[in-house]
Amino acid sequence: MNELIQRFSLFRPFFRDRFFFFAMVLFMLVSGACSDSDAGGTSQYDENKPIVVTTFRPLEGGIREKVLLDGENFGSDPSKIKVFFNQKEAPVISSNGNRIYTMVPRLPGDVCTVTVQVGEQKATYDQTFAYHSKAYVSTITGNGSKIFKAGTLAEAQVYARYIAVDAEGNIFASHRDEGTNAVVRINELENIVTPLILGNASDRILVPNAPAVDLETGVITVPDDGTRELYFTFDPKEGWAPRQHSISNSSGIFGQIDNSGQKYKYAMTYCPYDGFVYTRYRDGNIVKFNTQTNEAYIVYKTNLGPCYGMAFDPTHPNLLYMSFHTSVTEYGNNLCLLDVSDPSAADAFKVISSGLSGAGHKDGPVKTAQFNDPRQICFDQDGNLFIADYGNHCIRRLSPDGIVETVVGQPGVSGWADGDKVDALFLNPWGLAVAPDGTVYISDYGNARIRKLTIE
Repeated sequence: MNELIQRFSLFRPFFRDRFFFFAMVLFMLVSGACSDSDAGGTSQYDENKPIVVTTFRPLEGGIREKVLLDGENFGSDPSKIKVFFNQKEAPVISSNGNRIYTMVPRLPGDVCTVTVQVGEQKATYDQTFAYHSKAYVSTITGNGSKIFKAGTLAEAQVYARYIAVDAEGNIFASHRDEGTNAVVRINELENIVTPLILGNASDRILVPNAPAVDLETGVITVPDDGTRELYFTFDPKEGWAPRQHSISNSSGIFGQIDNSGQKYKYAMTYCPYDGFVYTRYRDGNIVKFNTQTNEAYIVYKTNLGPCYGMAFDPTHPNLLYMSFHTSVTEYGNNLCLLDVSDPSAADAFKVISSGLSGAGHKDGPVKTAQFNDPRQICFDQDGNLFIADYGNHCIRRLSPDGIVETVVGQPGVSGWADGDKVDALFLNPWGLAVAPDGTVYISDYGNARIRKLTIE
């Protein structure tokens, strides 16, 4: 480009009008770009000939990076062309037959194979694309104090274990320590932290654990920690007024659930596959129930011990993922899944991470990955599973292609600091939720703060 401008500048004395000079430069640049991109182009896709891929550029970049894919027999109709970075489909902006203009999608994976599909034909480039994500952590509210206080984001104090976020950007936090039991709504645009239900620990109105959000209705469902049947709902149509409910024992499920020290239900999650809400008791029983009738059924029995995270994969809505506490025999410190479409099948329940004894930190393929007391988990809309790795003081991510990586935080290093992937620090992050736009919200339990992770 500079060379072209320099050559054209030789003729500048002939143009007294500066505007005309730059207009001519722009015309030549556009004409040159068009002729370059159109050279040798074939406008029609021929299904009787193979599509051929040769090279692309650039070979690395981040979200929305412009990428030019070269080859043959692509056709010129973008609506008939698909481009994939790993399993993630990228938008096709244009094609002239032998060059496709596309843009990198969000979070396709660190190392991407690039595939072009036209009709029934597919072709994959020999080159790979290196994806560079950008992550930044900021603090929304909380100042380190563990005593609850409502108010503006700057004034409020929140010591939350679990959180959830709805489609409108409302954050719901379960505060249940330092003498206060509360479900709290946090809204950045409204600059407010306000309790939806609030009581002293001695009152025991509700001891809230991990909330579940129905993204279609906006209803929040919160399990009570110490009563087998009790849960609460908060409906936005009712101004999130608390409503108390009881899981029905008509099917006799409570005859099979230990009512002593193993009755605790730590999490609830909505299932898009069958419309039930799922929970798990500390004795290992996984239960589903209908929120309209409260009819409940035991789905599967796992080993004894806490399971702090439960989430359904939106891309495979029959798969229930769970994170297990270090104390759980056989699969402590691991991620597991249950296929609720046929829970009686021999392979319905699987340990998907390392299965190695003891806690640790290891990124890479999920089969060999290690965690240290993983807590709340949540999927984004693309099937990435985010994990609050409590013992490692960091946030991890399991991609749809089975790769675990540390997104932010320094493994084994505790502290409090906002910033990028290198600088941000956490202290025992417990709660985690992902908004529909991909923003990750974190309850940084040890620091008594609610944090926000923005990833590109």
